[in-house]
Amino acid sequence: MEKRKLGTSSVEASVITFGSLGHRRLDVGGADGKEALDAIRASFDHGVTSIDTAPAYGQGLSEEISR
Repeated sequence: MEKRKLGTSSVEASVITFGSLGHRRLDVGGADGKEALDAIRASFDHGVTSIDTAPAYGQGLSEEISR
């Protein structure tokens, strides 16, 4: 996985970011907790080091799942 430095810091992040863990309702394309964690683990196994868990994703559910 390609990584790049963030600004002038020594921190490096993958160029691909895992984003959004969906909705509380599965009928609108969301994932349950196990599926979400499996997806996060798979992305990490492939070198992804940045996960976007904005509070707007799933009304805060993404932060709950990724703790």
